[in-house]
Amino acid sequence: MRTAGRAITPFILLYGAYVTLFGVLSPGGGFPGGIIMASGVILILVTHGSDEIKALVENIEWLDTFGALAFLVVGLTGLFIGGAYFTNIWPRSPAMLVILDVVVALKVFAGTVALFVYFFKLEVIPSSTE
Repeated sequence: MRTAGRAITPFILLYGAYVTLFGVLSPGGGFPGGIIMASGVILILVTHGSDEIKALVENIEWLDTFGALAFLVVGLTGLFIGGAYFTNIWPRSPAMLVILDVVVALKVFAGTVALFVYFFKLEVIPSSTE
């Protein structure tokens, strides 16, 4: 399980990034992309424990806060430049939607991983050695 988890995680993260970035053109977007990327990290968390992703676990609250702040900044940028909250500041271009999808994916990714790290430390998810 450990070898398979380590081998498949980069592909899960890559697919999550694909779903996030091309959600404007096909089904997908920020929420499903963030959940898919979080599932890759959760796979490592369950198979290897929290020591393997220690740097991410230490910074997950900061990443979650940054995602919420970036969402607010994207919305306010449209307000100040275009006159309404989340106004597309690049007419006839999906760039604003792509930026918004990336920010939503970051927020969903960080929140989901933080939730599972919290469950893992409370031993709600039993460790694989038992």
